[in-house]
Amino acid sequence: MMESLRNFLTGPRLFIVIAACALPFVFLGTSSLGSPLQSSFGSINGENVSQEDFNIATNRTIQKFQSIYGEDFDFNQLDEETQLDQIKQELIVQKVLLSQSRKLGLINSETEKEAKRNIIENPVFQVDGSFDENVYEAQVNAVGYTKESYIDLTTDMLSAELYRSSLIANNFVTDQEVFELAALLEQTVDIDFVKVDFDQLKRQIVNSEEELINYYDNNQILFYSDEKRSVDYFYLTPDDYRELVTIPDNYVEETYANYLLKSEAANEVRFSHIMIDKTNYDSIDEAFNLITELSLKLANGEGFSELAATFSDDIVTKDNGGDLEYFDADVFPSEFADAIVGLEVNGISEIVELEDTFHILKVTEINKTEVMSLDAMKKDIIENLIETESIALMNDDFDMLDEMVASNDPIEVIAGSLSKNLSTAEGITNNALIAMNFDFEIDDVRVKDFIFSPDTNIGSTVVINTDEAIIVMSLKDIVEPALLEYESVKEKVSDNLLLTKASEKQALLSVEIEEAKTQESLDTFISAYDFVSQESFVDVKRYSSLLPREVVSKIFNSSVPQNKSAIS
Repeated sequence: MMESLRNFLTGPRLFIVIAACALPFVFLGTSSLGSPLQSSFGSINGENVSQEDFNIATNRTIQKFQSIYGEDFDFNQLDEETQLDQIKQELIVQKVLLSQSRKLGLINSETEKEAKRNIIENPVFQVDGSFDENVYEAQVNAVGYTKESYIDLTTDMLSAELYRSSLIANNFVTDQEVFELAALLEQTVDIDFVKVDFDQLKRQIVNSEEELINYYDNNQILFYSDEKRSVDYFYLTPDDYRELVTIPDNYVEETYANYLLKSEAANEVRFSHIMIDKTNYDSIDEAFNLITELSLKLANGEGFSELAATFSDDIVTKDNGGDLEYFDADVFPSEFADAIVGLEVNGISEIVELEDTFHILKVTEINKTEVMSLDAMKKDIIENLIETESIALMNDDFDMLDEMVASNDPIEVIAGSLSKNLSTAEGITNNALIAMNFDFEIDDVRVKDFIFSPDTNIGSTVVINTDEAIIVMSLKDIVEPALLEYESVKEKVSDNLLLTKASEKQALLSVEIEEAKTQESLDTFISAYDFVSQESFVDVKRYSSLLPREVVSKIFNSSVPQNKSAIS
């Protein structure tokens, strides 16, 4: 039963709560069901079931089916009884989770705070990437919620999701599951088996010279040399350009000044606000008078958090002192950035006016980055410039080299244009590590692809930019595969023939062993060969390390009695 519950709570049922809240409740509904029931449907586990709950359950049920069968799945294709049964099951799970999360105290100030955070971050309630309370209010009102009741709904959903996640995260088991697992772990078998030592069997076999020659003649395809290719090449690295880089006058000082500016901009500033919404008052003057009065109260020493809780129109932050967390230029308006610049911790801004709102900001925390001295940074500044410029100069040459290759210029001419000497990598095979043939490390697949491409002809040239180096190479020579002389591969011929004979002998022995077991002459058969033996193991458990894992698994996956079994 518990396993069934785990399966029901996981799989396609997994979803992100805020995604379900992101509608804002654009309920998918069903054309056949409509709204056949009253606005209240009774209760489940003490939790009232409303029309909104029915809508949410319907939406989630449709999402569940679409996650299984694809987004094109039409829930209305199911008969009405099946639809209602699926929605009912969803309602039961929804309310059971909520009831239990309430009993466990998961609906608290922390989940409410998280719900508010999710609402702020929800793109449905944002304009140009910033939360807009007017949009939020209009959206939730359109589906029958107030701003406060929507926060309550989101809090309930988050707490239920938290409880559901905790159920999935914990591997709870029933007593019956423990007993079944213990029975599997304690199950044992007795194993009798006949073992053929393959390596010793091979050592018993002798190949005659005639057999070796016949095998060589009949399997010549196995004894051809690898195709070998040679290339001419040269390469460039940023180190070739270091001496060409010049340090501009005042470059170090200007770079350090920019570093100081960026360090200051990287400081993390946490701040809070009191917001007065102009639309909540009879006139803009009335709203301005209130924000002015609050500014005077703050100047006279009254607490920012208390004033925010009493007067702020931002319902999402007013209960936590107006906390907006850390300033982010991509989220907050530029007027906020201008207002808090230069403020220290506990510093309070002048009144900030936006199109629909007035704000007073307070800096609550500043995390400053550690600033290094000019002397400590000078060496790195110069080195970074040299590295950057060296790569840039190298890449400039890449464009020139690419044009020369496209013009079919010989590699000798290309190397001469940069006063580079050519090197040759000889005897490159497709089966060996190509880097061994060069005087630099290669980890770019394009090198091997060029050398062994069927489209690469002798004289073909390529230029490859690996970001760390530029490689220019040209195919110089191809040595086709050839049949190797018998004497040079005699050892390989012998090994191949021994393996073939041993495999054939092993197959024959398996048949003979089965016949000996049938005739009850197994002991006599085993004693005739020094590479065949019989062994026995008693009370071998499922996870025993006495035998190879695949052997033990095969035995226990076979049909065996509950206690012990003799297997031969």
